[in-house]
Amino acid sequence: MYLPKNCRVITVGDGDLSFSRALLAHVSSNNLIASTYDSESVLRSKYKNNALDDLLNAGVAVFHDIDITNLESVKQLPQEQADIVIFNHPLVPTQKTYAQYQKERDKTANLLNRNLLYHFVKHSFDVLLSSSGERLCYITTKSVKPYSHWHIETSLTPLFLNSLATGSGDSKNSVEFLGSEAFNVSLFKNYLIRNVDRDKCVKHEASDIYVYSDNNEHNIKSRLTSFQYDQEGYCSLCRKGPFANQADWELHKNTRIHKAQWQYHLDWQQYKSLL
Repeated sequence: MYLPKNCRVITVGDGDLSFSRALLAHVSSNNLIASTYDSESVLRSKYKNNALDDLLNAGVAVFHDIDITNLESVKQLPQEQADIVIFNHPLVPTQKTYAQYQKERDKTANLLNRNLLYHFVKHSFDVLLSSSGERLCYITTKSVKPYSHWHIETSLTPLFLNSLATGSGDSKNSVEFLGSEAFNVSLFKNYLIRNVDRDKCVKHEASDIYVYSDNNEHNIKSRLTSFQYDQEGYCSLCRKGPFANQADWELHKNTRIHKAQWQYHLDWQQYKSLL
């Protein structure tokens, strides 16, 4: 994970705050802001062994009740302060109130998680990232389904920024996916991937860091692997190809997995048009 010296970092949705604590090996406490979706009381009751007190004792600013999909909630965090904003192993909670269930019952888990990540990237660039800093946004997630079915490389960007946030007056500025690299969990001592609903740990599996920026020439690209499946002759949704000819492509389009991925894509395009 690219964490240049003296970079200012905000973590989002850090369940038990163990990732933010592990970041202190790479980022000074003065340059780290941690945040959780849960309130402080819920965090302490849900995760008996949490890192909150360790962070507070180290002088790290910690914010609770931050819903990254809600602009007013995001604005509780320091604005235009960060070089890098990080969301590690995001997942929409499954346990909801009845009111939340009624509101979201017609949305699939795939849509809800895409919505979560879309707003994470959008609000990071519109609100949290400094106009003069690194302007990087990281999502770390596993490389297997259902996470791979979110189409992180292609579904979130290009994302157009508010001209007010960029300070440029140019509403055509956009965020792009720059590439990915493997997440090396050994660099983050005592980091636990926690279940979003209860005091359980999730097994560490191969994960990737997906990197976004509105600077398409950022020097971080030299360490990233670009997404090869968006080239002609490939299927970006299924990560398949290249196809030798049109007949092979037609055969692929008629497979069960492609039809499922295509439906995810159509549902997301319709949903995103309403945002």
